[in-house]
Amino acid sequence: MITRLHEPYLALLQQAMLAATPSGSRVALDLGCGDGSKTRWLRACSASDALIVGVDRDGSVLRAADDMMFIAGDASHLPLRDACIDLVWCIAALNLFPHRHLALREMWRVLRHGGTLVVASAGEYWVRLRNHPAPLIAALPDTPLPLPPADGLDEEWLLLMAAAGFQPRQTQAYLLDGGRLAQVALINSEALTSYLSLPPCASPVADPEPRHLLIVTSARKG
Repeated sequence: MITRLHEPYLALLQQAMLAATPSGSRVALDLGCGDGSKTRWLRACSASDALIVGVDRDGSVLRAADDMMFIAGDASHLPLRDACIDLVWCIAALNLFPHRHLALREMWRVLRHGGTLVVASAGEYWVRLRNHPAPLIAALPDTPLPLPPADGLDEEWLLLMAAAGFQPRQTQAYLLDGGRLAQVALINSEALTSYLSLPPCASPVADPEPRHLLIVTSARKG
């Protein structure tokens, strides 16, 4: 199991997180922030005067920053008041928490009504890769698509979010080391052609094999 997402996956991770995140948050939290290097990405999707907060249990890794606030705290008992956060990120940390259901309930507690949670994790999954035809590949944009992965790869995370009281929005999956096709190799051709307004086409489906994936799930506090 891959528990940390560092090089060479940072560019893909940043692109996937920003694609799943609504813009304009005034108060954003990075839970399990580590040294805060990924917390800085929140600036790109937050309001210009947003308060960016990082929380990590290991206070020794936290670094001072003039434009962000870092706090030592336990994910199961966040040192934050109710309904004070617009956006929560949790990158490669949820599966490391001893009680992830309690951590999710805490994220729900500190989020304002309508706030968004975005969770990223990485691990090994059995997948059936799609080999899409060249015309379909040529029509793809360079940015992530708001489309779910095939074969129920999103079920575990959608159920987990719903059990914590969230309204799941979407889950996107990416092949680690997958290059430009990191996401589309995991999406049904029917969904791709419909989204791109192209004629239907069939894509060969490979036999199941274990591959390392990045999973990014977004949910809303209703």
